[in-house]
Amino acid sequence: MKKKSLLALLMMLLMVFSLAACGGSSEPAEEPASEPAEEAAEEAAAPEDVVVDAENKSVTITAQLNGTFFDQSTMHYCVWKDGGMGDKCMLAAYCSAEDFYNGMIEAGGEPWNTTTDKIADGECTDGQKVEVTLTWDGQDTPVALADSIKTADGKLDVDMRFSGNLQNNLDCGSGCIACLNSCWAGVTSNASYGFNAIDSGEVSAFLDDSVMPADGTDVHLTFTLK
Repeated sequence: MKKKSLLALLMMLLMVFSLAACGGSSEPAEEPASEPAEEAAEEAAAPEDVVVDAENKSVTITAQLNGTFFDQSTMHYCVWKDGGMGDKCMLAAYCSAEDFYNGMIEAGGEPWNTTTDKIADGECTDGQKVEVTLTWDGQDTPVALADSIKTADGKLDVDMRFSGNLQNNLDCGSGCIACLNSCWAGVTSNASYGFNAIDSGEVSAFLDDSVMPADGTDVHLTFTLK
């Protein structure tokens, strides 16, 4: 009986050691895959994205500052970088003018001109009022569009409107997103001045180097419908 008991005890001990050995040889768990929410956040941060906040009726886009216009005047404030005026603007947007236009519609905007009608020199745009503000890395407090511009006489008068003009924009290929005087191609434009007021020399408009960041900086523009 003693031999049988000892044998049974040894067999039990062998089983325990075998189980322990099996547990110890398991491979380490793989690291968890990235959470879908994290991936979505990274995608949302892409420069070419148009970020729509329908609740606040706003659209935010990203553009690169062109330091040429600290010293040169232009009516072209923000233009799609691949548009016809993409290298002749103060802020070259990563998104297209059409994508921006669609974002404004999604935010609740009502465009003024949905035809191919054009305004003449000196005529002013109309439409839903739009407030434009800017932020960039290190500048979390929004800067108003008017404060980003200087003129020979001080600050530019600003009355931005959702002009619309999508078909005109596509037909001429300018890519204009925001113009500093009234315009028949800009998706938004400034009703304070008639068409061609700036490029004709009637009014000057420069980026204010005492307010705006350095050449090549990415700037976030938020357009809020009123």
